[in-house]
Amino acid sequence: MLRDALRYPQRGPGWLKTVAVGSVLTLLGSVTFVPLIPVQGYLLRVLRATSEGRDRPPAFGDWPDLFADGARAIAVQVAYVLVPVWLLFAGFVVAGVEASSALGLAVTGVAGLLTIAALYLLPAALTRLATTGRLRAAFDLRAVAAAGRRPIYVVAIVEAYVALVVVGGVGALLTVILVGAVFLFYGQVAAFSLFGRGSAEASRTAEDRGAP
Repeated sequence: MLRDALRYPQRGPGWLKTVAVGSVLTLLGSVTFVPLIPVQGYLLRVLRATSEGRDRPPAFGDWPDLFADGARAIAVQVAYVLVPVWLLFAGFVVAGVEASSALGLAVTGVAGLLTIAALYLLPAALTRLATTGRLRAAFDLRAVAAAGRRPIYVVAIVEAYVALVVVGGVGALLTVILVGAVFLFYGQVAAFSLFGRGSAEASRTAEDRGAP
């Protein structure tokens, strides 16, 4: 699946324009936050397209909807990582007061585990948002967890994060010469295509087996 995902952003006659627009927005997003909102909206469209079995990436367009979808996607991401981040902060504070504090280490450990869990389940939550159009669907933890238990989801998520780390890492190293934004955007699109496919297939498997 990873090889197919890395080719996904290049499909369709207008892919160069799409990558160019996304790259410029990503580059501008390193200066000000606003351009990242439509990028997140576009990535939500990628989730919707791949979860529905479409093999070509969507195009940029209908900008008001892109901004609205992007804002909702960011809200979901913030909500999923907010509790672990606050716990991690609390753990550092407690550990800072007393260097050998068992409580501080315990809170930090729990926060770390919750962060991993949140990052693991977040793609399923975002896919539910993309396919249903309802913010509440992203917080249906029973449905999200049911998808997360499926082997196809595990494989897709691991491969997607590999794509993000490898391609995005190259992009981060190249940001000083501006072309890094291309790698960052390209890696995100490839990863989100895997997120969408894995989440959709896992959800269908869960429904077929009558999982809650």
